[in-house]
Amino acid sequence: MYGAEIIYQTKDRYGKIEVVDHQQKIRSLHFGNKTLQSAMLLNNPFLLIHQYTQAMLLPTCWLKPKNVLVLGLGSGSIVKHLYNYFSDAVIDAVELRKEVIDIASKYFLMPDSDKRLTIYNDSAFDWLDIHSSDKSYDLIVVDMFLTTKQGKDVTIDVSKYINILHDMLDSNGVVAFNHLGDNIYSYPPYHNLSDIFSQNLFMVDIESTNSIIYASRGNVPIQIANDSLRDYEMEYVIPYTHLFHKLNRV
Repeated sequence: MYGAEIIYQTKDRYGKIEVVDHQQKIRSLHFGNKTLQSAMLLNNPFLLIHQYTQAMLLPTCWLKPKNVLVLGLGSGSIVKHLYNYFSDAVIDAVELRKEVIDIASKYFLMPDSDKRLTIYNDSAFDWLDIHSSDKSYDLIVVDMFLTTKQGKDVTIDVSKYINILHDMLDSNGVVAFNHLGDNIYSYPPYHNLSDIFSQNLFMVDIESTNSIIYASRGNVPIQIANDSLRDYEMEYVIPYTHLFHKLNRV
């Protein structure tokens, strides 16, 4: 199915998990279908190679995160990038599937938990219920999907938790949501986001396959000088100029 070498496979109550190597250059994570849940370059494991993951970190060109929450780990691409390139960031990551956490560590070079990184094996909703009153973040990344038995990727609806996510942000904090598809109005929490974040709701389309939605408690800059964006690109290896100019208010 993959035209590549499956180097590890297992399954849990939610379905298959497969690790695939492509010509000894790219390693990818699959949940029983051809969709690359995430991937890494074997010779540069901290680089973000998917545009949607790059776009989810677009807010780092106008804020430098100190406290980050990542809901949905996958192979850990976003967590690894933040850990490696943003040395002041303290990261909490929540992943439902224990096997996914183990695979991220063994096959995708996920750093071990330390004073800067804590990985929780828990339902994101249960975790939010417990920690919503004692945690605060300037960046929250929501990237949660499950794959059905028929092999279809389904967005997990976080509509009931938009208020909680809003309240967990500091005064200028941003939540970035990964949405499958280019129609923001089909994203389950859209109306909740529109009501709660009002004029501070933005999006970037990624080749009609993903939309990244940004909900900010503070004002998002309308302009950033191209020279500054290019400097940030050199430092953090994210195509900020291209992505920032695709940013649209919803």
